[in-house]
Amino acid sequence: MSLSPATPTNPAFPPVASLVPHAAPMLLIDRILDADDNSMTAEVTIQPGSLFCDENDGVPGYVGIEYIAQTVSAYSGWRAQKAKTEDREAKPKIGYLLGTRKMTMTVDAFKPGDRLEILVENIFEDGEMGVFEGTIRCHQRVIVSARVNVYQPDT
Repeated sequence: MSLSPATPTNPAFPPVASLVPHAAPMLLIDRILDADDNSMTAEVTIQPGSLFCDENDGVPGYVGIEYIAQTVSAYSGWRAQKAKTEDREAKPKIGYLLGTRKMTMTVDAFKPGDRLEILVENIFEDGEMGVFEGTIRCHQRVIVSARVNVYQPDT
């Protein structure tokens, strides 16, 4: 069974739009499923009208790197909201995907109806730089994995 984008978000987490500094149509992940101090799990359900979706081929598998990057961004926004104080704003900050190592894909495309679960794990942080391990699962099977390097300037 596929969840539609209208499925309510987990009430324990704010809407993705409040965590990621993107607006539609570039906001690609639908909801946050789970998070802790070192990881986050998000979800997207591929729809025929999803950005980058071709009616014959679906969404190209390489778009998975953006799903992983947006989940990293949501993780950063969620942590900022948790650490929010009266003198510190909790607005999502701009970050940059610098690159990836060891990206593997077992599918060429994500098909309409596919419910993708995106897991990112914080491997390393050093000030403004970070490294995350990301995986995308569909039907309990890992179909994309990548280690991503990110940069989020303080200003």
